[in-house]
Amino acid sequence: MKSLIRSLLYAATALPVLALAPRTAETAPEPPPAAPSTAQAPAMDPKFRQVAIIFAKFLEQEHFAKRPIDQTLAREWIEAYLKDLDYGRMLFLQADVDELATRYGTTITADLKRGEISAAYEIFSLFNRRLDERMGWVEARLKKPFDLAKDETYNPDRTKAAWPKDAAEADALWERRLKNEFIAERLAYSDKTDKKKDKNAESPAQKLLKRYERFQKNVADMTTEEVVEYYLSSLARIFDPHTLYLGPDTLEDFAISMKNSLFGIGAVLQVNDGYCTIKEVMPGGPAALDKRLQPGDRITAVSQGKAEYVDIVDMRLRNAVKLIRGPKGSEVRLKVIPSGAPDTVRSEIILVRDEIKITNQRAKAEIIDLPARNGAAPLRAGIIQIPSFYGPIDRSYTGEGQSSTTTDDVRKLITRLKEEKVDGIVLDLRNNGGGLLSEAVLLTGLFIDRGPVVQIKDSRGRKHVLEDLERGTAYDGPLTILTNKMSASASEIVAGALQNYGRAVVIGDKSTHGKGTVQTVQELGRYLNTFGPSANAGAIKITIQKFYLPNGHSTQMRGVIPDIVLPNPNDYLELGEDRLPHALAWDEIESERFAAGKSLAQGLPLLQERSAERIRTNAEFARLAQDIDRLRNRLEQPEVSLIEAQRAQERAEEKARREAREADLKRLAESSPKVVRITFGTDESLKVTTADEPEPDAPAAPDESEDGAAPKLTRGEQFAADLHLQETLRVLGDLVGLAQGQDKPAAVAAQAPPAS
Repeated sequence: MKSLIRSLLYAATALPVLALAPRTAETAPEPPPAAPSTAQAPAMDPKFRQVAIIFAKFLEQEHFAKRPIDQTLAREWIEAYLKDLDYGRMLFLQADVDELATRYGTTITADLKRGEISAAYEIFSLFNRRLDERMGWVEARLKKPFDLAKDETYNPDRTKAAWPKDAAEADALWERRLKNEFIAERLAYSDKTDKKKDKNAESPAQKLLKRYERFQKNVADMTTEEVVEYYLSSLARIFDPHTLYLGPDTLEDFAISMKNSLFGIGAVLQVNDGYCTIKEVMPGGPAALDKRLQPGDRITAVSQGKAEYVDIVDMRLRNAVKLIRGPKGSEVRLKVIPSGAPDTVRSEIILVRDEIKITNQRAKAEIIDLPARNGAAPLRAGIIQIPSFYGPIDRSYTGEGQSSTTTDDVRKLITRLKEEKVDGIVLDLRNNGGGLLSEAVLLTGLFIDRGPVVQIKDSRGRKHVLEDLERGTAYDGPLTILTNKMSASASEIVAGALQNYGRAVVIGDKSTHGKGTVQTVQELGRYLNTFGPSANAGAIKITIQKFYLPNGHSTQMRGVIPDIVLPNPNDYLELGEDRLPHALAWDEIESERFAAGKSLAQGLPLLQERSAERIRTNAEFARLAQDIDRLRNRLEQPEVSLIEAQRAQERAEEKARREAREADLKRLAESSPKVVRITFGTDESLKVTTADEPEPDAPAAPDESEDGAAPKLTRGEQFAADLHLQETLRVLGDLVGLAQGQDKPAAVAAQAPPAS
């Protein structure tokens, strides 16, 4: 049973201890007197002893790398665990690191194999103590003023820095961190109070202290399974970046992401000042049908049926969500403070849980009509956006709760687009981190007439091929695929296979992500002896194979190289498999036999030439080039000023640039083409709306976000800002023209005047 994780960046949640840089000693507060820590490690759950033994066997025997868990891994594992807990390298000292390496460096791997994982709890207890000590320092420091005119700088990225050598160096680092955050909060506080005249707003120091207190409480509330998840995953990622231990809660979230459904009340929740707050009511769910729960309402307590209420104020969101979710048909009672009501007001809402379809993560389509320009014919383009490759693990299952699948959804969308007589289709795979391998193969088959889609090789060198076995295609017209650095795994299989077949023009960043490995998810409860096969013991997500395209090239590390490369800031960020520690290497195997089309290859040089000329003369791409230059300069000079006046000036300049850009987008949006949306409703029917109408069943969007930011862009403004989609449509227009035997493009999408 093989599945790929939907999000390529999936990992155990990292603790938000951010980076900071040294400061001068004269402004440092005196450290508080040392006091015993009140934080304790979670109680040891004996179940996880067996989990550890089974996990170690899986890593050694089933992982593609076939790497032994021996003493050579010990120090690397200890440091990886410390980094996962303290990834800004702010709380542990170098002396802590050295002492832990001495204490566990000769025993930690052997202990794991016999189920002894006390090191996980002991190191976590030390982390808790260091956090308690630092919180006393932070509280004392925030009571004193900062010198906001002193000429010093701060580097926000300490992920590759050394651990502080002693307490004095740690104090210096924290001084600059707090000063940096204090300046940011002062500037935001000034903007907000000027705009809203909110006399009750918290001061910057109050807001910072509350943020750190909340973080401290979240750490103190960590459970046994979360500590074990950090510990085992830190070892697993030494094997490769995608091998992890999924604790019971994380495994449940993973299953929901694959199925696009869950059982609950149908509300998106967030924590706001310690309250579990309704962010969004999902269409078609029990809360939406009941109509009493509204965005902004605060849930204070939860009861299962007739049981006693459990107070959830200041509870971690994950734990609150566990209480609110539950089996289909079960009753849940909520105590709620209605939005805008005083804290003393409470109302009771009783709901019956039901299956919630997460429709906003399903494939959807748009139809864009591009007008005739520069003598070119008009173009009707269909765009299919695929956020992930989802569906049931076992497609033969047809019982209650059967989830939708990517391939079935896309087939329906193609049928509708053909009925609308589109001239060509864009598959938008941007930010699609992958998902089910089976769906990638089946979806590719919608566009080719049988043949190999992906080759898979295991650690013993054995190869097998997954093929499209179905005769015919769902769509055989002009096709382009839009990708970026966040297109990974299953997305790369689809893009690479259709590129191999000469079936589509791939357009996007310099390469896709480069995740060319196969993971399987094995629930560990079935292997437990003492606790029985039904024990909720989480799972191992483990890399067991590598992908290869039909031509034998691996997608690992290198990704899929587009036929037409568009400039993008992504190419300069720390994105891509090649930037991840312990990524497996690229290689290639023998090509399979497949029928590659030749007509597209013959026309590709002309498509590339026309695209390059448009980019060279397009004013918006010229502006994008300036943005990329600014980004590169920031990356080359990561230090930020800690002089408030300078930061205020930089903030004002950035605000002016943003406002000018927003004005440009509004102007360009006026000439944006008409857009028709096609989405799946909660009743599984296709819903059609125009861009200036709200999507069917969608909740009303607030005028402003919580932090006072500007409203979301309209669809016309989104189109005006999406230069890559615009250029992809122009390429599609060229492709349609070539397919029709023309020497000129079929259409040109709306664009800004050429740069002077």
